[in-house]
Amino acid sequence: MIFSFFHSGEGLAVAVALEHETYPIDELVFDLANIRAGPRFAGEDAPLGGRLGILCQRMYSRADYPGYLTMGVPVQYGAGASEVVHALVADPRSKHKLTNELLRHGDIERALVEWRSILRHIVLAPAYELSRWTELKAAAEELIDKTASPTSAVDLETLVPLQQRAGGSDASLSRSRGTTAALPRGRDHLWRAPSFDEL
Repeated sequence: MIFSFFHSGEGLAVAVALEHETYPIDELVFDLANIRAGPRFAGEDAPLGGRLGILCQRMYSRADYPGYLTMGVPVQYGAGASEVVHALVADPRSKHKLTNELLRHGDIERALVEWRSILRHIVLAPAYELSRWTELKAAAEELIDKTASPTSAVDLETLVPLQQRAGGSDASLSRSRGTTAALPRGRDHLWRAPSFDEL
């Protein structure tokens, strides 16, 4: 039943973890970050490793089901993201310490966004009479409240007017950016497609 609350193979990973009562919920809630992380976080370690990955491989016999599982784990699975997310939740200022030649700030921010998306999905998913599912929902809600999305700093209100001015002049776009430089007369519509009369 838990599987049906999720997309593709993600529910298979959550369901198998909930079935194993020795898997602590306070660890699982962070290990969920691996589900959509991809291989970049693993470094020199096995990209399909981690407690959740190993459990999935064992339970699903390293099976391949297109769109669901690859080698027994969800298609976008990647070990290592859970440790990075856990470190950032403990100390949000530690991001610069976690980057390296392979792992950039953008990778970490994407992992946080995806992890928080899974947590929100769990919070909003239907209730089910399984104590570990209820416990996971509560842990997910607590972490959503405790953490902030990297995209929360983006000012969408200023992005939208700039995008709506796509048909306006470069001069007006420059003014909206706080500059007063104007293009020479006759060049203010260079990037606009010419009208039929102008052809």
